[in-house]
Amino acid sequence: MNMYRRITLTCECGRPAARVHEIGLTADRQLVIHWRCSYCRKYVYVVKPLADYWRECPSHHVVSEHKAARVAEDMCFLRRLGIVPPEDEEKLL
Repeated sequence: MNMYRRITLTCECGRPAARVHEIGLTADRQLVIHWRCSYCRKYVYVVKPLADYWRECPSHHVVSEHKAARVAEDMCFLRRLGIVPPEDEEKLL
């Protein structure tokens, strides 16, 4: 599973976006997200440079640590079931 960070979309009234109508890109590399607030009925446009979103992305280091932890958990689970992973099998020979 890829790691990702949610983009929180809220109206000025504080309500979250129930349904996004459009997502687009501007000529100057900005992301535009448009919806109509289901509570106050305002049209909402969020415009933010893509570079800002890049800075908010999870780092590769965090993703690598997460993957390593999952692999270790999977190996422990397999060993408890009596399944010998290939790297352990070589040690037995």
